[in-house]
Amino acid sequence: MKLLTGAQIREWDAYTIANEPISSIDLMERASRVFVDWFRHSEYAAGNKVYIFCGNGNNGGDGLAIARMLRDYFFEVKVYVLRFSSEDSTDFDVNLGKLLALGDVAVEFIHDKLPEIPAHGVIIDALLGTGVTRPVTGKLQELIQAINCVNSCQVISVDMPSGLPAEGPAIGPVMEADIVCSFQVPKLSFFHPENAKYCPRWVTGNIRLTDSYLNTVDTQVILVDQSVAGALRKSRTRYQHKGDFGHVMIVAGSDGKSGAAILSTKACLRSGAGLVTACVPEATFTALNTAVPEAMTVMSGRRFLEVHYDTDYTAYTLGIGPGLGREPVTANGLEHILRSTSRPVVLDADAINILADDNDMWGHIPQNSILTPHPGEFKRLFGDSQNSFEMYETLKQKSAEHCVIIVLKGAFTRIATPEGKVYINSTGNPGMATAGAGDVLTGIITGLLAQNYLPGDAAILGVYIHGLAGDLALVSSSPESLIAGDITNHLGQAFAELQKL
Repeated sequence: MKLLTGAQIREWDAYTIANEPISSIDLMERASRVFVDWFRHSEYAAGNKVYIFCGNGNNGGDGLAIARMLRDYFFEVKVYVLRFSSEDSTDFDVNLGKLLALGDVAVEFIHDKLPEIPAHGVIIDALLGTGVTRPVTGKLQELIQAINCVNSCQVISVDMPSGLPAEGPAIGPVMEADIVCSFQVPKLSFFHPENAKYCPRWVTGNIRLTDSYLNTVDTQVILVDQSVAGALRKSRTRYQHKGDFGHVMIVAGSDGKSGAAILSTKACLRSGAGLVTACVPEATFTALNTAVPEAMTVMSGRRFLEVHYDTDYTAYTLGIGPGLGREPVTANGLEHILRSTSRPVVLDADAINILADDNDMWGHIPQNSILTPHPGEFKRLFGDSQNSFEMYETLKQKSAEHCVIIVLKGAFTRIATPEGKVYINSTGNPGMATAGAGDVLTGIITGLLAQNYLPGDAAILGVYIHGLAGDLALVSSSPESLIAGDITNHLGQAFAELQKL
């Protein structure tokens, strides 16, 4: 799913009006109907009085239409109108006239004094939409702040939390919604941790904007949903054999960190790699052989990993880093491996930390390799960022600069490709913030890469499958009790879910 800027979304509205064709007032009616249909069947509808706060732009017009429709379903509705702009939008005026003509919906116009904010029920926020470019001020600012101070009411924002830019950080007071009903697509600003207090949850309502517009617009950000991931997944044929699915070498483990090597190796096998060899030190060897008998093993070093300088690393798809340690002998071995192959590799955990310690090693990383840092490792690689917006810009820049795919792990994991595209993952849950989850991801991505997935596709699909397996595991667990092994155990079910497409 393409994610669009606020300007592009408004262009999409205009394109639909011109090409469906449909009048702007009828498109507003359609959007309002979608909101009302969702609201009626939501947890927020039961027994609640509804208070709708409207501006005098098109978002306010949506709110007035919503009020009229809810009245038709016998909801008790009161409307507050704040004319913060000198001119009403045309569609706002039309819907205000329709609502007033009914004569049985209370409408209060806000002037000098703010009304008493309801203490109970549901507040529907229809003050501002996607056009916010500067901080709100005056009565609008006071109203948003007053509503935010009432904790006993549930707040639902229409399309956007009022005051929040569609693709940027908050720049002033913003409505703190409990949930946002976003029209057609979620907005870019929803995917930043700084904005979580304004839109902790959202749903999307399909208002049937004309699909062909998406063929005319270029966007750098893609939301990876089931349709995107499903299109990437390769099917197998009856006559294929294990040799067709690649040979992986997982280079991992050190004294006290055998678990990382085990988790990564097992996840790699569960992701479909034909053969997997684990290259581990003696301290990890027995534990891995016992835990993952399906894998072959190569012992190198005693407590910490040392490489075999006569090994042909070009024969393998390499996943390097889980539990590796940062000993000088290990760092030297990593450099040798990178010098020895031109095939894309997957670098995680201590392989990334070693790279952060020695910037000269960048020159040895094969093009289109995949790096999977968490935010702390990303900081070590590229320095501090003021906020997530700056961090994500750095993510794009460094992916292009070094010609690598970078997977920045976290809520809504982002995958940046050298071509300038950023993919935002839609799966996963807070329970996956647990030790070893990243090791599992390394195994998944490396396993897919071995099966001749393009590096970018391996990263995108791997992250989606990893999150989906975590979501499936949560069905019979809880965020507190989820462990990394649960993710691996649900990989089969996750792949099966994609197969249904």
